[in-house]
Amino acid sequence: MSDIVLTLVAFGIPATAAVLFLAAAVLTVRVRGWRRLYWACCAILIAGGGSGAVSALCCLPPTILPDGSISGEMPPVFGAGLMVATMGCSGVLLGVLLGVLAARLTIASRRRGGAGR
Repeated sequence: MSDIVLTLVAFGIPATAAVLFLAAAVLTVRVRGWRRLYWACCAILIAGGGSGAVSALCCLPPTILPDGSISGEMPPVFGAGLMVATMGCSGVLLGVLLGVLAARLTIASRRRGGAGR
């Protein structure tokens, strides 16, 4: 395959994943409400970044230096894909921490309200 086809495939895989996850996000909001959209967006970031990194590994040709050797540098698309996936994982971690904190505050307020009766 030519480099142009491989580049289009490398950008097409994450674009297709993003479109599918955006459609899932729209359906999630219509069925379950806005609260689930946060988790859908985290999933979109993880899947989009992961598919971008994988497509960069499997589809983009290696960088060949002027002396004919192959460069050992990480492709920028791979790094960007990993950064997007890391943002999604960070969002999941933040959501879980806030959920645990909210649950603990709810339990603590119930105990205070029940102890005074």
